Amino acid sequence: MRVKVENYILVRLGLRPCSLTTLPAELPGAEIMGRAIDDRVLPKMRRLSSEVEPHRRLKVIEGLKREMSEAYRDVVEGSEQHRGHMEWARNLELRTLQFEVRPTVRELYLFRDKEIGKRLERLMKDRVEIRQRVLRHPPPGFGRTHIVYPEEFDGAWVREMGSLYGYPKCCVERYAADRERGISVEDRASRQLREAEEKGEAESLAYFVGYFFPCNPKCPSATSTGRRFLEELQSINPALGDLYKSVLNENMDLVRRQPEIIAEHRARTSEAMKNIYR
Repeated sequence: MRVKVENYILVRLGLRPCSLTTLPAELPGAEIMGRAIDDRVLPKMRRLSSEVEPHRRLKVIEGLKREMSEAYRDVVEGSEQHRGHMEWARNLELRTLQFEVRPTVRELYLFRDKEIGKRLERLMKDRVEIRQRVLRHPPPGFGRTHIVYPEEFDGAWVREMGSLYGYPKCCVERYAADRERGISVEDRASRQLREAEEKGEAESLAYFVGYFFPCNPKCPSATSTGRRFLEELQSINPALGDLYKSVLNENMDLVRRQPEIIAEHRARTSEAMKNIYR
């Protein structure tokens, strides 16, 4: 429901210029899809651990990428959930753009304005160039996350992306500055929220969409945006407004628990890698 309201309805109403849905992570049944893909791919990944000759190893990697892409098409794009999301986009007359983050992960961007689409296309092209540049010449001290998602640490790219999402300028600037300085946005935002809640000063309206990290839990611009969204949805249907209120609380909880969510994800990834090399 969060995805339907935030990524589809708010964009259709013109309240957001653009939204992002990560596939399959934000589809119903995402964990089942993930396991189905793993069941197909992990046995073949074990071949990589035993292959040491560079040329043959490269061929194994290319084959794995193709297998992952095929698994994504079969499991995710072939699912009722995926078809439902794309049908929603068509029925709401939303334009779409997809970007392949990894062979088994896509980003689905929804928007109405052609100019937004052109800006997105430029940003995705820049994203590929940033990744290629960092792979060729990794900056000293770059960790694994920096290497895999270098665009997230490129201030200009982050600022333009934040503008397309319709985020307040102050929040985009704080996010970009944190990334550029190597500060964990997730840790910072979680700590701010917990401290504000202890003082009774947290405001759920500031968390107007999921995975948005306001510059602070009482940010006037973020709170004003959330209030505008709520009032618009309430004017359409009070029940829709009530649903959005529950979404706001869910979003706030996501920010609060981000450090734990990231730690759990890293632990699962580490365990998966161990299974590959057993």
